[in-house]
Amino acid sequence: MSILFITGTDTDAGKTVATVLLSDFLSTKGRNFVPFKPIQTGAVLRNDHFAAPDMMTYELASGKEQLSPDYLFTTPCSPHLAASLEDVQIDINRLTQTVKKLSESYDGIVVEGAGGLYVPLTSEGYCMIDWMEELMAPVVLVARAGVGTINHTLLSIEAMKARGIRIAGLLFNDMAQDQHNVIKDNVEMIQKLSGVPVIGIIPYQKDIQETLMDSEKRKKCYEEWNYTILEEALQSGSESITQEK
Repeated sequence: MSILFITGTDTDAGKTVATVLLSDFLSTKGRNFVPFKPIQTGAVLRNDHFAAPDMMTYELASGKEQLSPDYLFTTPCSPHLAASLEDVQIDINRLTQTVKKLSESYDGIVVEGAGGLYVPLTSEGYCMIDWMEELMAPVVLVARAGVGTINHTLLSIEAMKARGIRIAGLLFNDMAQDQHNVIKDNVEMIQKLSGVPVIGIIPYQKDIQETLMDSEKRKKCYEEWNYTILEEALQSGSESITQEK
């Protein structure tokens, strides 16, 4: 089984877009990975039923029905609060078993986390980073490409290193069409200070939904990404899970 975990420096770093593009990128390398977000807050009404917005984004690229989350809540807030408002307790073991079972049904699964590292999943204070540590899957950290990213990204990296979480690599997202020289320096400085490899940069997209629906435009987003980094991380991640079993 292969599991790749996607987290971000914060809620709006672009994890969902990165999850779609990474799944698509891996498929071009002959690996059938599917995107999956196990916890979704802020559900929206679609055809008289509540649906997961991020799952709907996955559908834009695939054109087919996607895996449903284990937990879907209506209030757009931290999972622990959204669950509490609906009198639900998030079961971490359920999340883990679902991810591992799904990963065995495909070449692998790209798991999108909710929010950033310290988003609480339970009222007891069990956070996303706690589950990432338990899951033992290699992590791709998605970060903004522009001004302000150095501090947030390095703090996220240090937090994961302190837990012994394997960081597969960094993926930068140019969300605001920042200056090229600023992006270049940010990427180089973060790699220099952290020692974590950079998978690539998601270039600025004027209309991201249009891009995700167009296979050629999606390919342009990842045509310069480094696949070797992902391949090595997935190999080591699979070995770690096998040893655990």
